[in-house]
Amino acid sequence: MGGCVRIFRVTPAALWIAAFALVLALVITGVVLLAVRSASPDGEVAFIAPTASPVKPLVVYVTGAVGREGLFSMRDGDRVADAIASAGGLTADADRSRVDGARLLRDGDHIHVSRVSEPSPTSTAGAPAARVNLNTATQQELEALPGIGPVLAKAILDHRARLGRFTSVEQLLDVSGIGPTTLARLRPFVDVP
Repeated sequence: MGGCVRIFRVTPAALWIAAFALVLALVITGVVLLAVRSASPDGEVAFIAPTASPVKPLVVYVTGAVGREGLFSMRDGDRVADAIASAGGLTADADRSRVDGARLLRDGDHIHVSRVSEPSPTSTAGAPAARVNLNTATQQELEALPGIGPVLAKAILDHRARLGRFTSVEQLLDVSGIGPTTLARLRPFVDVP
């Protein structure tokens, strides 16, 4: 009885290749089964696109010559004109020349629509007509703001020099000597573009 018997040796490398092939076959089978289960009735595979992360609304405060004053939730990219429209639009006595409807809104903005009968910002304690950029303002420009004298102007400049640029008007609350009342008075006259 002379038969030929072959002996196969299984090497560790061969075991790894077999294991990899088995795992690959299982993954492919799983993907195919998932695609078949997700298929729509007409046989097409339905892929669900990821949804955009929820956008946090901007909250702005609108006062003055508008239909109804108050807090309003707005979307990113909305403009002052959109906030005024949400507040019921301008009233008949609104001073339209002092409304920058094209300016983009930021969270926490206070939009005050002046009435024609209200004095212009230039006639109240020497306040500037244009908004003052807190990141570039000089001592003199800050002193021209309502309620800001040499001491507070220097405190604002020192804060900016020590901690860097302002990223929001609300950061004025971090300046020694400026509280919520002063901030509310300054808000229509300052900006952080």
